[in-house]
Amino acid sequence: MHTPAEELLCRLVADLVGRARVDVDDRFFDLGGDSITAMRLVSRAREAGLVITRRDVLRSQSVAELALTAREVTPSASADSGSGDVGAGQAGDGVGRAPLTPVMRAFDVDGAGTDSLRQSVVVRVPAGAALPQLSAVVQALLDHHDVLRARLAGPAGERHLEIPAPGSVDADARIERVTVSPDIASEDLTSAVAEGVRRAQGLLDPAAGVMIRAVWFDSGPVVPGRLLLVAHGLVVDGASWRILLPDLTTAWDAVTQGRPVDLAPTGTSFRRWSQLLDEEAQNPARVKELPYWVRVLQDYAPLPTRPESSAHRATPGPAGSATWTVSAAMTAPLLTSLPSLYSCGVEDVLLTGLALAFARWRRAQSLVEHQPLLVGLEGHGRHEIAAGVDVSRTVGRFAGVHPIRLDAGADTPVGTALKRVKEQLRSVPDSGVGYGILRHLNPHAGQRLVKLPQPQIAFHYLGSSGTPQDADWAMTAENATVEGAGDERQLLRHTMRLAAAAQDHADGTRLTLTCTWAGELPADVRALGDAWIAALAALAEHAEDPHAGGRTPSDLSLVSLDQSEIDDIAQQLRL
Repeated sequence: MHTPAEELLCRLVADLVGRARVDVDDRFFDLGGDSITAMRLVSRAREAGLVITRRDVLRSQSVAELALTAREVTPSASADSGSGDVGAGQAGDGVGRAPLTPVMRAFDVDGAGTDSLRQSVVVRVPAGAALPQLSAVVQALLDHHDVLRARLAGPAGERHLEIPAPGSVDADARIERVTVSPDIASEDLTSAVAEGVRRAQGLLDPAAGVMIRAVWFDSGPVVPGRLLLVAHGLVVDGASWRILLPDLTTAWDAVTQGRPVDLAPTGTSFRRWSQLLDEEAQNPARVKELPYWVRVLQDYAPLPTRPESSAHRATPGPAGSATWTVSAAMTAPLLTSLPSLYSCGVEDVLLTGLALAFARWRRAQSLVEHQPLLVGLEGHGRHEIAAGVDVSRTVGRFAGVHPIRLDAGADTPVGTALKRVKEQLRSVPDSGVGYGILRHLNPHAGQRLVKLPQPQIAFHYLGSSGTPQDADWAMTAENATVEGAGDERQLLRHTMRLAAAAQDHADGTRLTLTCTWAGELPADVRALGDAWIAALAALAEHAEDPHAGGRTPSDLSLVSLDQSEIDDIAQQLRL
């Protein structure tokens, strides 16, 4: 007999990973869950009256074990209740002066670094919608999510955010209505949306507090329209949209039914989070990480770059790009079987493939000497840096980059390579959140880190983005044209940016790999992408090996064994 908590979590997990049914013995990551989906699970559970943390999700070996960590939502469980935890804020503490976070400082707010930093999404609007209704929905988002009202303030060198009180920003001034024909061709609608993106981006003004704009494409009373949301990259990231889009639905239902809009609590405010980061920069335990980051940024293989490419400046003009699609048959073991066999995440598998591909790529270029690959790993940044922190429903720019050195070994079997890379990722202190803190908020540490070579390759696993759905408030086909437009593609601070995303199709889920390069994409970079696909194919095939899988030292917290000792024990058990 299952407990109410187990039944609720099984339903929520099934919905998030796209399964018809999930059992209490299933492990979240074995089902294709990832760190971003884990945050969504935390948020959905809280809305349903159950408190769990992202750390609980990461550590639990089954849904049943996760249910044991859960507790019911009470006033003391709210991060905004002033519970006494370091990370818990007081009601209303999201308003006022907020220091810039490391990622904001990395965007060079004193220069021109944020000029083209934008993110956009397009969703379907119910037929027959009216401008006052949509304005009320946008108003609800502005009033509920503090950072959307922020203004970039202060002179150069003293930049900060000023966040005014709810109700101070008028949604009517932020939304535009564009009439389109009900029978408009899809390509014409896409063009109209693209033009709306360009127009809305030009109206964003952080210094004036214009951080978000909306454009409603009104198709009349019968045909569903579109709502374009364009936000400045200082106040949103990919995870933020996964908070805002469900809130659109909730707000719309309330507005159209004549009820007050009651959105789920946001937890720790972005302002409180930014204050905690400032405090953390002087934490002696955090400062002790500095030697680790210094070691990571030394002794690695640089890319054979062209003189006009630079990893240390924003790249002007358009960037070249190439895309590879992995078949559904090959994607399935990469997202499910291998993470289950090796007790790791999807990101571990993808980075193992990249490390193997890089070694193969170097050999093809007659660069025989084996050297590790230095990668700027882009993460969601929403880590529990203090007791009581809960930013699973907080909108803001949390996502940041930290360096990681990957070494799959020379001519290493893929299973062994996956174990090696997994342990290298697990060795990163506190999931890498300390790098940005030390680099941008601690003057002494920053002076040391800024002098060291920086990663030329950035990697980001975007998780499952889903497909365009024929439902109100779902992302539409036009979203593919504008998604992320004007953000890192125009602010390319690495020689090469690699991204991977999982998307559902009729034949199953497929991985899409994208490489963006500063300028025209050379043939040798295409060769790296091809090698990455080949390495992932080998990993997918390896999942069928009856001897695949096994534990690594980070899985065994109660004993101290190295990998060879673990493998010897596993071999003896098989005999």
